[in-house]
Amino acid sequence: MEPDHQIQDSPPPLIHVALEEPGAPATLLKFAESFTVGSDPECDLAIESPSVSPEHAAVVFEQNQWWIQDLESKTGTLIDGKKIDRVALASGTKVLLGPDGPSLTFTIQDVNAEGVAGPRRRLRLPQRIRRAFQKTRLISLQEHKELLRRALEKVKRQDSRKYLKIIGAIGFLGLLAGSYAYYKHDQYEKLAARAEEVFYQIKELELGFSRLETKLLATADSSTIAEVRYYRSKLKELNASYDRYVDELGIYEGKLDEKTRTIYRVARVFGECEITMPKGFVEEVENYIHEWKLSQRLPNAIERARVRGYQESITRAMVEQNLPPQFFYLALQESDFDSSLCGPATRFGIAKGMWQFIPSTAVQYGLRTGPLVQVPKRDPRDERHRVTKSTDAAARYLRDIYSTEAQASGLLVIASYNWGHNVVKGLIRELPENPRERNFWKFLTTYRSRIPKQTYDYVFYIFSAAVIGENPKLFGFNFDKPLNAEAM
Repeated sequence: MEPDHQIQDSPPPLIHVALEEPGAPATLLKFAESFTVGSDPECDLAIESPSVSPEHAAVVFEQNQWWIQDLESKTGTLIDGKKIDRVALASGTKVLLGPDGPSLTFTIQDVNAEGVAGPRRRLRLPQRIRRAFQKTRLISLQEHKELLRRALEKVKRQDSRKYLKIIGAIGFLGLLAGSYAYYKHDQYEKLAARAEEVFYQIKELELGFSRLETKLLATADSSTIAEVRYYRSKLKELNASYDRYVDELGIYEGKLDEKTRTIYRVARVFGECEITMPKGFVEEVENYIHEWKLSQRLPNAIERARVRGYQESITRAMVEQNLPPQFFYLALQESDFDSSLCGPATRFGIAKGMWQFIPSTAVQYGLRTGPLVQVPKRDPRDERHRVTKSTDAAARYLRDIYSTEAQASGLLVIASYNWGHNVVKGLIRELPENPRERNFWKFLTTYRSRIPKQTYDYVFYIFSAAVIGENPKLFGFNFDKPLNAEAM
């Protein structure tokens, strides 16, 4: 197989960097290969400044010249007072890291030891990357509106009946929920069965509406988007009604202690029916909580996320996809919130970044892989290491799993994310395709002996971390609740 890139023996020209910070003498550095700039100590050029993001910019040698690429920094990378995304560098180029931040002045040296101009390094980028940089076609605003109008008309023609059925179902289910109070005098068993029925009707409705919503929001005008959001809010109201019925059943009352009630609530957050929770599940979660107590891994990872501001960015990405922010703990289990992490070589390629995307999934969800895609080394040109982009991609990937094989079951989403290309996804697809029969409780009781230990541990470590995160001090951990309730 032809390699993605070819490098000649001659090295690229050295690039000299003069770092100037307010109130400090200039620092001179030189680099012979691509490097990253940021406040994260793991960056090649680490700069402690409030104006500098953890991964602020990358300086790379491509297309026979040096470039600087902004890495979605908070304050921007500026040349002549203007924010840039990607710019070719020349000797004398001065770059600001934020409007009031430190500056970098670049000098490119292109001579060999004898003072004669040396041959430049020739780098042939992967074809997919060359196409990405060359694709710069723009369309006018009017063209864009016309494309949206035509697409929306097509979607409405195809899905109008289904859309109306779903809207009608929401209204019917609202009436069903409203009349539910009449069942309070029935026996507990009947009340529980009815509550379970309402729960899974809501899940089926949510699943169908979610699929249609994805299609409509991709093509719809502002009025349709507003309508979609209105019915999404109605679904939230129905979920709140179900919570009230659970209260009437007294699921969280009686002999349950606060720790057990927290486990029940987190199961509900992940889309599992607490009324039908399998026997022994609570005890198993408690075992994994105990495992977390045996090391400092959880507190250290939470602190890393706090310092780098990952709680807010992950919460935002998940909420935008109508997913619970508690998927935050999936990134913890994948990487301990280390965006530079590289996994071992596998037949699916090398997983990289905070969400540990393999190359094929990364490309599928819009992330560019770098020249070091086949090397277990951090690559500044690989967008799997870029926290904001990879988090948005992970949220979209999780949403797709949620709407397809996982059938609106949050814990099946987690299981699929861990081992989706192997036995777990196949086991999930053996279950009937509806939320009542395809959920984590059914999966656990039906296939317990066949679930890979890695995936079993993966789900329970994430779930137990989410339980701890609801009230760390209740479970013996000395850190604040990681997810801000107001941001949800």
